[in-house]
Parts: sequence; structure tokens; C-alpha cells
Amino acid sequence: MHRCLEHVAAQTYSPIEVVVVDNGSSDGSLDKIKTQYPNYIYIENDRNLGYASGMNQGIRASRGEFVLPLNQDVCLERNYVAYSVSRMKSDARIGAMGGRVLSWIGDQLTDELRKGEGERAFLLKRFKVSAGNRSESETWTFCPSGSFPFLRSEMLKDLLNATGSYYDEAFETGWEDTDMFLRMHLRGWKALFTPHTFGWHVGSGSVGGNATFLTKKLDYQLRVIRNRYFTIMKNLPLPVLLWLAPYLVASEIGLVPYFILRSPKSLIALAKAQWQVVMNLSSILKKRRSIQRGRTVSTVYVKQLFGGA
Repeated sequence: MHRCLEHVAAQTYSPIEVVVVDNGSSDGSLDKIKTQYPNYIYIENDRNLGYASGMNQGIRASRGEFVLPLNQDVCLERNYVAYSVSRMKSDARIGAMGGRVLSWIGDQLTDELRKGEGERAFLLKRFKVSAGNRSESETWTFCPSGSFPFLRSEMLKDLLNATGSYYDEAFETGWEDTDMFLRMHLRGWKALFTPHTFGWHVGSGSVGGNATFLTKKLDYQLRVIRNRYFTIMKNLPLPVLLWLAPYLVASEIGLVPYFILRSPKSLIALAKAQWQVVMNLSSILKKRRSIQRGRTVSTVYVKQLFGGA
């Protein structure tokens, strides 16, 4: 956290409003940060409310034209905010943008691209984000990296008014950024990838550094599987859902033998996730009706967000 905030304080753009959301930490780090940065805004939760709720608290407390939900395990290149502000102001269609993601390994901020993160992103037809497609020039993308996306406040307010939320707090942690960016596209906003600025990301810094799905705890796996279902059911227009059905069905069929071979405990997460979807079906369908009523783009546009199988 300290190194993350050092890079925030070193940004060339000024002024920057900083909101620190503490999700029930107990290691004394918050007191140290408050001593070093007394002028920041602090929101202190007595327990961990989850990523989505914590970020929403920060968004609601912010007053700027732009918002950067920043993970604690990220360091920003010193011109990241300045470039993003300038580029966003040049094109009112941009609701979100992001730069290249490099690896933060141990104490080293490296020149190594972080695998599968940042760069140009699109949705695979089996409904997974493919985000490691290298580009040497600016390009439209499905989404920026979820660890330090640069967002337009007007877009966030539009999402709140039209779909009921910024990040969907029912997600807690996992897929909340993909869900938000998909709703953003359904409202007609665009996302831009730029290679001209960058940040460094550790990855899974809040869950013990376990960077792969199969190595994470069962409750995290459950949320990731469940929230993928939530995202599909809430956001995909019916013609798109039918178009993707063969890929989605094949993906579901393949999960069981994959988990049996690689991680049998994940079968428990799968079953619990499916049960939670059933238990939350009424709420999901209510959100779906609101989101689909507010959709401003065609199904052809939505299909263009998808790339390979």
C-alpha cells in the first residue's frame, strides 16, 4: 500500500483527490498511512465488505471529473493520470481507458509485460476476457485492466442511473469489473487502450498472491464462477445469448472433467455457485430487465465485442 501511494503522490498531474478505503484491515497499516498522508480522505470499514462495495464507497466520495479505482498492489507511471486526463478530454465517447500493465515482482518494477492483462482486450465466445493481445498503437478495447482503470465520472453516473450500480455489490469480488464494462458498452460508451503510459501490477495481492484460479481458496473460486453466471444472465441481449449458446454449453460441459483432473475441490465451488444463482434468480432477472431497457446499442455492436471461441 505504501509504495502504491508513493506513486500516486509522485504523479505529474495536479490536483489529485485521494480517497483511501480501508476494508477492515488489522495490521496497523492504515494508521501509518494516515500519519504520512493526513490530507487524504479516509473511509474506514469495520469489516471487509468486498471489492465492489469498497470501490463504490470511494466512487461516491470522489468529486472529480475522472475516477481511478486503484488496487493496492499497483504502482502508476508518473504521467499516467496526466496523459489519461488529456486523452479523455479529447474524445467524449471514451468512458474508460487504460495503459499497458507491467509486472511488479518482489521489490522490482520490471519492463516485463504482465501475462494476460492490459493490452487490447475482447470477450471470447465462451465468455472469458482475453486481455493480453499486444498492440503498439492506441486501439478500442473491451476494457482496460481492472486493477487501475481510468474512468469518466459522467459514465459512472450514467451506469448508476440506467442500470442501478457502478460495481454490482452482489458480486463482492470477482468479475465485478467485467460486468461493469459490459454494462458500459451497452450504454454506448467506448473503452480505449493506450501503450503510451503504464503501471506495474503484482496481481492477487489481497488474496495472498495466489494468482491462478485453481490455487485460490474455495470461497473465491465460488464467487468467480457465480459472478460469471451473473454477468451473462444480466447483460447479454437474448439474440446474443442464443448466438453464444453453443460456446457457453460446450464450456459448461468441459468444466466438470477439467476440475476432476486438475482440481476436484473446485467441483464444490461449481455446485455452490450454481445453487447461489438459483437462489438469486429473481434479483438477477430484475437487474436484467433494467439493463436491457437501458441498452442503447444494437445486438450487432454487442457481438463485435467478442473475438475467438
